[in-house]
Amino acid sequence: MNSTQGSIGILGSLLATSVGVGSIFVSASQVEKTLYKFCKKLFIHTGVAQFPYQFFGSATALKIGNRHLLFCNGHQIDQFDPESVSFLHAISNHTISASRKIWPNITEENKDTDWIDTRAFEYPVEKYDIPNLSSDFFSIRRGENVWPINFHKTFFIFGYPTERQRVDYEIPHVHGSAAYVHGEYAGPSNSPHVHRIKMKRNEVFDADGMSGGPVFYLGTTGIGEYFAGFAGMIVRGGAKSDFLHFIDAEFILKMFDA
Repeated sequence: MNSTQGSIGILGSLLATSVGVGSIFVSASQVEKTLYKFCKKLFIHTGVAQFPYQFFGSATALKIGNRHLLFCNGHQIDQFDPESVSFLHAISNHTISASRKIWPNITEENKDTDWIDTRAFEYPVEKYDIPNLSSDFFSIRRGENVWPINFHKTFFIFGYPTERQRVDYEIPHVHGSAAYVHGEYAGPSNSPHVHRIKMKRNEVFDADGMSGGPVFYLGTTGIGEYFAGFAGMIVRGGAKSDFLHFIDAEFILKMFDA
């Protein structure tokens, strides 16, 4: 997997500073590289030998309490059997399927909201023969590293634009190129829990395929330390627009609780 970096933004002035990412501290210059692994490329197993995979965008890997979940959108995967959905584990180079699928209940009151499109797949990591699989999921801690707690202006946005993905069935080889850019808050949308974000990027690309990707944020503590927190998950974006919509971390936690 390759990645494409966006503008340096505020981190350019923090290069000598350490930033907390989960339980570790990394240099400011390594923040994007460290967060990148929590953005997963969605694989759909077709069952067809000649064309075994389809790609339907991005997903967000989160650890909430002791549970490990992969979040995406229903418009990405609902047409497929849940057992055919997986993500690529980069170190082992294997795709990993989940144990179960989770989704919101649709009612008359919520049927017109964006958040009913949220989906999650649960991974009981102890049941997989993959060392340290838990580290592939970003740990959310209530009241500590979820947006907008101690928000410091900058978002980190990750995803796999469709136009940058390809598979060579003759070799065979899968090539996936992720985009990561910085962004700034552009206000709430008219839909509950959904917000607008403006990408600050040097190169324009089609946002198709970014759906399901994570949005992280730069935060500060009361003692002047910096940390990377979780802001939400991308739900949609325009072909040439700099604006994306994301569903916030608060809803992700509510869905987990339910």
